[in-house]
Amino acid sequence: MAAHLFTIPASVGKGMATRTWQCAEMAFDTLNFWGPILSGAAATVAAAGIGRLCVPRQKQRVGWGQLRPGPMHWTALLLATGLAGLMAYVGLFIGSARADAADQMKVLWWMVGAFAVGAAICLWQMWRIGRAETMWRGGIMQFRSNGGATVQRPIASITRLKRSMGGMFVVTFDDGTELRFDPYARGADALLQRIADIAGEGGTAAL
Repeated sequence: MAAHLFTIPASVGKGMATRTWQCAEMAFDTLNFWGPILSGAAATVAAAGIGRLCVPRQKQRVGWGQLRPGPMHWTALLLATGLAGLMAYVGLFIGSARADAADQMKVLWWMVGAFAVGAAICLWQMWRIGRAETMWRGGIMQFRSNGGATVQRPIASITRLKRSMGGMFVVTFDDGTELRFDPYARGADALLQRIADIAGEGGTAAL
């Protein structure tokens, strides 16, 4: 009698197994949906932290204009890293059931690599902006040279201003010193306007 009480009928056991399998399928589908999103979000947060750590902190000086990494740099870094993380999750844990799955995965990993390289380039550009510590006040510019020394030059001593093939602005002073800065840096427009103002006053032949 006791044995009979603890015996699960076959129909009940089959129903429990079916429900368990359905729950497992739902969990797997949920993981397939949220997994890539959470992976991309985690990669984005990590990129933001790495950016904060790797980009040199610039001291704010009252009355001085400064160049800093701009919104486009941060947006490109976070988007590229997030997409790389999302696609990497798909490649590692989801894959493809299509007949050409192997080719699909090759393309996917090439895209992961491309976004990762793009994120690295953004981080490098941001590091360069922070390292240069470019600032200006009145008719004076201050920045760090390629050798790391802090130099000051009169804006009026600029003899040339051009765009490089890579899109950077290249400023040349009368002693041959060069400064390169990113047009997408925060403060770049204000610096260009200051150079133009001094050029308009006849103080420089740059423009």
